[in-house]
Parts: sequence; structure tokens; C-alpha cells
Amino acid sequence: MNTRFSIRRYDPETDTEPRWVDYTVSSGDRTTVLEALTYVYENVDPTLAFRFGCRFDSCGLCAVELNGRPRMACSTTLKQGMKIAPLARMPVLRDLVIDRARFFEGLRELQIFIPEQTDPNEPQILRAPEAYARLAGCLECLACNSTCHGHDFDKNPLAGPYVFLKLAQLHLDPRNTIDRRRQARELGVGEFSECRGCRCIHGIDIRRDAIAILMGERR
Repeated sequence: MNTRFSIRRYDPETDTEPRWVDYTVSSGDRTTVLEALTYVYENVDPTLAFRFGCRFDSCGLCAVELNGRPRMACSTTLKQGMKIAPLARMPVLRDLVIDRARFFEGLRELQIFIPEQTDPNEPQILRAPEAYARLAGCLECLACNSTCHGHDFDKNPLAGPYVFLKLAQLHLDPRNTIDRRRQARELGVGEFSECRGCRCIHGIDIRRDAIAILMGERR
């Protein structure tokens, strides 16, 4: 079966605006979007830019927008007439590749990690709330930011659901020694307290398990 789809192409060196380009591939019932992108790259146009890693829905690198909704290219079946675009509200380097490096540079200031422990009496068995395990399912695909109407990358790339999710996860970590709620307040988490629009591709409830925890509504 031949499947026709469109990819939003953009090369900052040659294009003034993004453009839609149509492609057709021979596909089966289980052909994924990532497989279609790979076919185009290998057989039609080697200039197509996109990212992927594990191919098994575990790394988050292949997140794109499919018909206007964020999805993982490696685990989504290709459909007739599908429109494939980069994640919204994120700077685009080329075609489907967003500028992840520019975003993650800002995370260093927040110390999105557990500082090294020097206490020799630190317990070896750690117990964290159930919400911690749910938040640990984050693949860092950044798709949640593309669903958030309050996220403005140019104004502050860190003020958005992804960073709030990571701060909540660290807040719940028994080893954490940094005031993550204060960091969230400084980023303006209060402005997101009533938001119900942010969505996680893998089903994490961002409002319940991240925003509410950082706002002190849940322990």
C-alpha cells in the first residue's frame, strides 16, 4: 500500500519560512512514522533532518507533532495524509529537529540533579512516594512544553511543564537538599496552577503529580 504524507521542511540557510513537502512510501499496517522518515532519508532526500535514538519508545528523541498533536515517531503508525511537523513552541534548527541543547543549557543553573552526598551515614534504602515513580517515567522528550499555551521559550525556556515535572521529582527524592518549591516559585509556577492543558505523551498527570506538589497542595 502506498501512503502519502507531508513533512514540514525548514532550512534556515535557504528558507525564509517553513514549507510542506509531500512524500509517498510503500507501507504496511504497522509501518511507523519513524520508519517512513528513515525511508525518505535513505532513498528520497538525504537532507531531511530528524532525530531518533532507541527506536523503542524509551529515549524521547523522536517526538514530533503528528496532525497537530505531539507523538513519538517510533511508536506511532503512519496514516494516509498525515502531517509531520516539529514540536510546537520550541526553536527549530532544521526540519523536525528542535534546539534541545539551547534548552538544556539553562537547566544547569537549577541543578536538575541530586547533589553528591558526603554523609557516610546516608541510608542505603530510600523510600519515595508513589508520585515519584510516576514522574520518573518522564523521557525528556519535551513534548509537554509543546502542549502548554503558557510556555514561552523566548521569554523563559525553563518556565514550563517539563522543568516543573523535574523539580517535583527532585522535591520528592529523599536525597534532595535543594528547595525545589522555591525554584518553582521563582520560575512562576503559580501562573500554571490552574492550567489543565499540558499533556504528557506517556500519560503523566502533570497537574496532579508536578504542579500541585510544587504548589504545596500535595505531599
